[in-house]
Order: sequence, then structure tokens, then C-alpha cells
Amino acid sequence: MADDKTKRGSPDSKRLNKGEPYEVAYARKKAKAGTAAKKAGTRRGSVRAPAAPVARKRAGPKPAVRGAPHPPTAEKTTENTAPRTMKAADAVDLLTDDHLQVSALFKQYDKLAKKKAPSEQRRALAATICGMLKTHMTIEEEIFYPAARKARIEAALLDEADIEHASAKELIAQIESGDPTGDHYDARVKVLGEYITHHVVEEHIEMFPKCRRAGMDLVALRARMQARKAELDSGETALAEEGVPMAMAASAESPGILSRISDSLFSAKNP
Repeated sequence: MADDKTKRGSPDSKRLNKGEPYEVAYARKKAKAGTAAKKAGTRRGSVRAPAAPVARKRAGPKPAVRGAPHPPTAEKTTENTAPRTMKAADAVDLLTDDHLQVSALFKQYDKLAKKKAPSEQRRALAATICGMLKTHMTIEEEIFYPAARKARIEAALLDEADIEHASAKELIAQIESGDPTGDHYDARVKVLGEYITHHVVEEHIEMFPKCRRAGMDLVALRARMQARKAELDSGETALAEEGVPMAMAASAESPGILSRISDSLFSAKNP
């Protein structure tokens, strides 16, 4: 009769080496199980060392990209009405960038006026604003507006823009010839900023979208406007280096009403 330890299902029946004593096989199996449990406990209790930080390359500055404007109903500003930036930079992008730059300068001037900054500091910033606006209006009047008229953009819209430019030019002349210590100097700069904001918002909301939909070659137009802008900027730089005040330069280019009347009277007396 077979031993009970060798019956089917007993631990002894599962031994691979039947010649090995049962007690030796049992002890080896128990020791193996204990070693496995110890390894598992070590794995559970161990703490992984923190991974070394991976050095990331800093991305360069991304170009400013404007999305679709969503102006609030309460107040429309230069910033929240700026048209979307196109993949191929066009004339609208060029003009809009100018609008944003001069808007930032007007805000800077407002801070100087509230702090009662020195007159020379306010005069210098006002001169920068006026110079930027004159260059901007010139490239619009000489290049952009005529191209918009050829593209059959509403004549009334362009006529209004011309009149708004004329009003702004009058204020610019007063600022350039004014005294920053006077009572109305800061007020003139503030009113000029309000004029420009109104004009810019109308361009952003009404004129520029129509120009883009009209099929105008705005990329080629941008190149012409950039070239003309560079000419105007270099001319102002040359005058500044020669020490000619901008107010005198402006009066030389566009004489006042008194000089025009005297010229007409003189020519009438001496045909």
C-alpha cells in the first residue's frame, strides 16, 4: 500500500525529484517563498529617487497675433477693435500696428499729465505722437485711400476719413506751436487722442474689413506704404539733426491762412 505522503494531491506527489526526501523539498519550497515575499516587500517600500529635471529649450518670442475683434457694446477702443492679423502681412496690418503704437503713447502722455511731469518731457512725447500721426496720415492719404476709392469702397466713408484727418491736423499744429506750460496744452493732446481713437475705431470696424473683402492687393500696397513711410521718417530725422523745429517745418509745408490771404492780395495788386 502506498504511503499517505505519496497519495495523489499530497505535497509529496508534486515533487519533481521523487528521490529527494519530502522534508528537504518542503524546506526548500518554503525558503523560496520567503525570499519572494521579501523582494516584493522591498519593492513596495522603496522610494524612487526623483528624476533629474530635463533642461527645456526656451522658445523665442512669438510675434504678436491678433485674433478676431470682439468689441464690447459699452466702449470700443483701438485695442479691442484691431482687425485680425493676416498670414501675409498686408497694408491693414501696417496701419493697425501704427494705431496700437500711437494709442500706447497717448496713454503714456496721460500718465505724465496726471503726474504733472516736466514740460520738456511732455513736449518730447507730444512731438513723437504728432510726428507719427503726420506720417501715418500721409501714407493713408497718398496711397491707401486712393487705392480704396479705386476698389469702390464707399466714398462717404473715405470722405469722412479725410475730414477727420483735417481736424486732427489742426490740433497737431496747435500742439507743435504751443507751450507745454500753458493751460490748454495737455487738454489739446487729450482731445487729439479722443479724435484719433474715434477715427481708428471706424477704420477698424468699417473701412478695413471692406477693403479686405474688396479684393485689394493689400500686400503690394503695404510695400509701397512702407517705402513712403521710410522716406517721411528719414526726412523728419534730417530736419531734427539740422535743428529745425517741427512746427516751423509744418508751417513751411502748409502756410497759414494769413499768409495765403496776403499772397493772394499781393498777386492781385501786382499782376
